[in-house]
Amino acid sequence: MELLNVGFAILLIKIVICVMPGVLGIFFIASSEETKRGMRSALCNQLFGISNVIPYPKFARFLYISGTILLFISITLSWFLLLRSFFEG
Repeated sequence: MELLNVGFAILLIKIVICVMPGVLGIFFIASSEETKRGMRSALCNQLFGISNVIPYPKFARFLYISGTILLFISITLSWFLLLRSFFEG
């Protein structure tokens, strides 16, 4: 008796692939203004060496749009990897 079946391991990998973009998208959308400002300053410091190169409203809009796209990707991946076999004949 195996503790971890190969089919179960593949299912776990599929679930992780489907869930992680959604979690990241929800984090981008629902994070507080302080967190978004911290992400902006860390990104600007890494890329440009200055903490306020990108204006905050544009960065917040980018996070909102990318979070929405990540949620749609998560829903699409969930359909194709996990749910499609239940609804097809």
